Amino acid sequence: MAILNFLIPMKVALYGKSLSKDSLPLITSLLHALNDYSASLFASPSLHTLLQDHPTRLSPIQPLERMEEATPLDLMISLGGDGTLLEAVNYVGASETPVLGINVGRMGFLATVAKDNALAALAIFCQNKHSIDRRTLLQVKVLGMSTTTIDFALNEVAFLKQNSSAMIAVHASINGELSTTYWADGLIVATPTGSTGYSLSCGGPIVLPSAHNLVVTPVSPHNLSVRPLVVPDSAVLSFKIESRNKKFLATLDGRSRTTPTDVELVIRKASFKAHLVSVGQRNIFDVLRQKLHWGLDVRN
Repeated sequence: MAILNFLIPMKVALYGKSLSKDSLPLITSLLHALNDYSASLFASPSLHTLLQDHPTRLSPIQPLERMEEATPLDLMISLGGDGTLLEAVNYVGASETPVLGINVGRMGFLATVAKDNALAALAIFCQNKHSIDRRTLLQVKVLGMSTTTIDFALNEVAFLKQNSSAMIAVHASINGELSTTYWADGLIVATPTGSTGYSLSCGGPIVLPSAHNLVVTPVSPHNLSVRPLVVPDSAVLSFKIESRNKKFLATLDGRSRTTPTDVELVIRKASFKAHLVSVGQRNIFDVLRQKLHWGLDVRN
């Protein structure tokens, strides 16, 4: 593998969770390659613990949670499935640090690099032969609490009933104008990236990543005349929720929190994007055919 001389050593973090010692050969090979590139290395807490229990005899690897904001990363390597990559994107936040997803999980819709191709993908990045796939993020602002909270999501934001009791009512407005009230188990606002996830399973359309749209999809709606709605990503969406127990679940890329109904939630496109490293020639249609068996003839 060709070694490049960097004027400034890279700062690279490996992000993984619940990794077993079976993943050590892959992790070790990545660490050795990064060591050849004179990279400063960081690791997420669970991965750092694994490496402490199984030393690699390389230069010290710092735990990720202690990294100062003054030293931003040059690359985040996600080791896992799509859920791990979503967490990695959440960690890098507005820094727009490139995220390379290596699939050690199952679906691998976002984490598209196979384990066997991990070193080759790293080399492509280090030789600056990669491209960056810029994906829209959702910014979520919660109004009405003692402090205004702001968070973001790459796939979707969902409002769901908290338990198996009665459905919730979601009053939705677009750009300040009432759209409709959804009587349902919940409601999903998805980005083009997230259109192939939870939204798709609830009957939402597939939206190409390059499209400037968001998808609003009800979850098991009571009023069956309501259908998924595609809106421009310049729109500002606001929601108020009614529930018998005065609470509901607000879920951002699988991160759930119980939320009181006396708040208003405002969703808009974030001012920054997720930067996903692309090292191959596969397009979205290749991924749809491979991962979702899109257009597969099942008659045989």
